[in-house]
Amino acid sequence: MSLIQEKFSSLFSNFEVTTQARPDGGILLTLRGGEDKVFKRSISYQQLHNGDQLSWVISAIRRDLAEQASELPQISMLQSQQRFALPTYHSL
Repeated sequence: MSLIQEKFSSLFSNFEVTTQARPDGGILLTLRGGEDKVFKRSISYQQLHNGDQLSWVISAIRRDLAEQASELPQISMLQSQQRFALPTYHSL
């Protein structure tokens, strides 16, 4: 296991973590969770080797995983909600 994979494994311990090298020096990160859920993210060489960018990527992955877990309502359910006309203003 590479150092990068070990780091992501410790950060996302609830997932099976695999990394695959990309030709540009980056990686393809794959997180496998329960119920056949798979999350993939491409991380560039620059993001891996810049502390601020790596922190941002980790935060973005956590946000995306949280969004997936909440299971947002389907679009068809949102479209069935009543819609109201916007107010109209007239100048005097």
